[in-house]
Amino acid sequence: MLKDARGGGSITPRFAKILQSHIHSGLTSLHTNATVQTQAYNPTSQTWSLTTSPPIPDLPEMDYIYFATGVQSDISTLPFMQKMMAEFPLEVRDGLPTLTDDLAWRDDVPLFCAGKFAGLRLGPGAANLEGARAGAERIVLAVEKLLGDEDAAGGNGKGRRDSGFEGQDHEGGSASPESRYRSGLGSRYEALMMDDE
Repeated sequence: MLKDARGGGSITPRFAKILQSHIHSGLTSLHTNATVQTQAYNPTSQTWSLTTSPPIPDLPEMDYIYFATGVQSDISTLPFMQKMMAEFPLEVRDGLPTLTDDLAWRDDVPLFCAGKFAGLRLGPGAANLEGARAGAERIVLAVEKLLGDEDAAGGNGKGRRDSGFEGQDHEGGSASPESRYRSGLGSRYEALMMDDE
């Protein structure tokens, strides 16, 4: 569902305009849904020969090949995650970890993931800027709660009720508009209501 919602890759409007101008002038041709089947480098001419599926007729030799189709991310195949996967296993669906609602690895493991790996919790926009913001907000609140819980477990008798943001607590209390603005919580338009200036 995430792949269908994203509809493949995308480029920025500025570069889409540049690309379209090159296509219209005949300098560039665009072949969608084509896969490179074979490639061969000729050291004499310093060019590449390609075959594609479906075949592209009269495909010229290439000076350069840029792989700009994104990354096929599968968290279970990343070398630096192998020990984590072995010691703290979790379900992986089509390469994406099944994180908690707070974007933690598991309830007992305070490792947080954002970006594409948070896609099962944040939806198809997880890898873009809005997804980064939503992920950061969840992680900040979870870390604040975690630190408060650790202080409470430390035996000081009081625990730590506030989350570090003035006026905000873990039980859902409200923060002052200034604190919410400084911490990046809520809508950016709330800042317009901070004072009468």
